[in-house]
Amino acid sequence: MHINCLGNNLYLQLSTMNSILLKAKAFFLQHKTLAFLYFAIALLSSIQLLVADQNNNFYIFRASSQHLLRGLPLYIEYPKEYFDFFYYHPVFPVLFLPFSLLPLYPSLVLWLFCTAATCYFLFRKIPLPKEKVSIFLFLMIFDVLNNLNHTQTNPFILAFMLLAWVLMEKEKFFTAALFITLCFLIKGYGGIIALLCLYYRNWWKMIFYGLFWFLALNALLLLFISPSMIVQYYTDWLAVISGNGIKESYSVYGLLKNMHENLPEGYILGSALAILGAFLSMQYFIPARQKSHIVAFLLIWVIVFNRAAESATYIFAIAGCIIWYLSRPANKISSVLFWVTILISSIIPTDISDAFDHFRYDNYLKCILCLLVMADMFVYTIGALRNSIVARKTVEL
Repeated sequence: MHINCLGNNLYLQLSTMNSILLKAKAFFLQHKTLAFLYFAIALLSSIQLLVADQNNNFYIFRASSQHLLRGLPLYIEYPKEYFDFFYYHPVFPVLFLPFSLLPLYPSLVLWLFCTAATCYFLFRKIPLPKEKVSIFLFLMIFDVLNNLNHTQTNPFILAFMLLAWVLMEKEKFFTAALFITLCFLIKGYGGIIALLCLYYRNWWKMIFYGLFWFLALNALLLLFISPSMIVQYYTDWLAVISGNGIKESYSVYGLLKNMHENLPEGYILGSALAILGAFLSMQYFIPARQKSHIVAFLLIWVIVFNRAAESATYIFAIAGCIIWYLSRPANKISSVLFWVTILISSIIPTDISDAFDHFRYDNYLKCILCLLVMADMFVYTIGALRNSIVARKTVEL
């Protein structure tokens, strides 16, 4: 009798807890709640950055536009204005110009709110079922907040990459090419999403559309500087991004160095391209392929094999992990891997434990976990390819 009562009480407690969790899930996945959360993180970042005045990235962006207007070099040091170099594409100062013309602090706040709003509205458009889109929006909040706190451009690029995917699904290739070009003109590796067009009809049109937008956006520079200065800017840009000034390498490059494996960069790049080529080739021969899997892979690959990767840039890889989790068939091992990845790499904030922060950063846990997710994607894709081959042979017989 006593045991039955305990069992009933335990069942009631579990039922109550499950009911509370379901209600909490329904509340947090409402679009009104999500909109408020994106507004809240923009407000929180604004207050924090205005008080702490840790805005070096934003100072670089503003200064680049002002240097462009004055016809000054972009890719040299300006220690009195900011530390580090300007690494962005020569067109970026034109794109940032509206923010640089405003007073410093209003422009900073506007930048943060525009970033959060762009993420909220464009993330909502990804071609997944409604509830999964809400889950994506919620899980991305943590990395968006991290990027807001560092006034990064990464959220804009990610949002534009995902919008390009949405537009390609609707076969609006001309507009898709615009956003792909914008991704490239902010940070070169954002253009990786262009590879997705290979899986659509009339993909070749994207080449001409992309060339048009590239020339059109570069022509904006002519409003401010001479053609010879544009050539000089491009020369300086290529020199600075290919030099040794980039110190991050929170990717396979840094991981191998941390393991005292001093492989030539050419070997790493060759291996990365081979992995990318193998995955894209397998996807090409799968009749029932899902574009979401390709998008997820590209988002992870471009960061874990990126010489300039840093903690904030993992917003791309985390987005890829989430899209993969939401679009693949249910699998317990894959789910455990995903939640470990998302907890360690995104949800658990820094400064809770110095020892844990050092452990996950010094041991490149973000990179390792994202590589494991890529491996999971590879295993699934190999299985899907094998099944499609078997099905084709069965039909032939």
